[in-house]
Amino acid sequence: MGIEGPINTSFTGSGDRTIDYINLLVFNMLALFGSAIWTVLDRNRGHYENLVYWIRLLVRYYLFAVLFSYGIVKVIKTQFPFPDLWRFLQPFGDASPMGLAWTFMGYSKPYTFFAGLMEIIPALLLLFRKTTTLGALISVGVMTNVVVMNFSYDIPVKLFSMHIVLFSLFLLAFDGRRILNVLVLNKTARAVDYKPVFTDKRHRYAALVFKVLFIASIIIPNTKNTWVWYQQLESRAENVPLYGIWEVEEFIRNDESVPPLITDDERWHYLIFEHPDRAVIIRTNQDRDHFSAQVDTTGQTIALSRQNVSKFFSYEKTDSVLVLTGEREDETHTITLHHFDMENFRLIDRGFNWINEFPFNR
Repeated sequence: MGIEGPINTSFTGSGDRTIDYINLLVFNMLALFGSAIWTVLDRNRGHYENLVYWIRLLVRYYLFAVLFSYGIVKVIKTQFPFPDLWRFLQPFGDASPMGLAWTFMGYSKPYTFFAGLMEIIPALLLLFRKTTTLGALISVGVMTNVVVMNFSYDIPVKLFSMHIVLFSLFLLAFDGRRILNVLVLNKTARAVDYKPVFTDKRHRYAALVFKVLFIASIIIPNTKNTWVWYQQLESRAENVPLYGIWEVEEFIRNDESVPPLITDDERWHYLIFEHPDRAVIIRTNQDRDHFSAQVDTTGQTIALSRQNVSKFFSYEKTDSVLVLTGEREDETHTITLHHFDMENFRLIDRGFNWINEFPFNR
């Protein structure tokens, strides 16, 4: 079985593209080849103590950067935002496994916060030699769960998440005997003598300054950018004109009322405004189209465009009723919609309950 068609090298949001597997194979082959040559040429060296220290330091700091960046977008809830409005109207069975996972995570702020915190804690522990083992242990547990989730829900971050687990195991390997003694063999673990890396005071200060600047360069921008993103997500209801789900009450085409037949692939059922410059139309046959949207609140017009399809409407809004009027080619449309109350969804209305006399599993 070979590779069919051209190989996509553009960024798609997926880390499991064909090119990623090819790169992994090539890099591993180069690493094995280089290791073999190095072993032969430097076979008389007794140890690589200094090199091992710097490699471990590089892995520790890399894991810190990755785990913190992944954790902060969960603590400040942006990686898994609350499910999009159209998700509430999507038949459960039509969701992809990844969509189901994103909906599950996005629904609960406390759970998402907890998941992010459990990534930030090991990230911070990995910054110090004395807490590296503890940080790596937590990282293995947390990221193994992420790996299993990625495989179980077809989330295309499988390769990357597996590498994070392997990097964490790499750090644990240096304390493997001590961990085995404490956790399995009930023996005393020998204390590690952490010798100073630099004996010169100027070098120690320089290393400290570098460490502080590096930590700040990861924490500050990630936290700031994530907070700005979070505020944008939270303010959508105020900043998006006509925000919400609008359900079609009457759909008139060429002066004739069109009934809501589930076989009709043109009649609208819902019109959704949730994100700036975007809109979603769900038809009575459950087809869903995503449009670019321009809403002019001054001229009271709406322009929807998607590929080669464009729709232009004027609108009137009174309380919870929206009336669209549009003309395209030889067709005229008058569409009356009412604002759909999100509290009608059980998922929204149910909420949290300390006491449950019976399981509320619907």
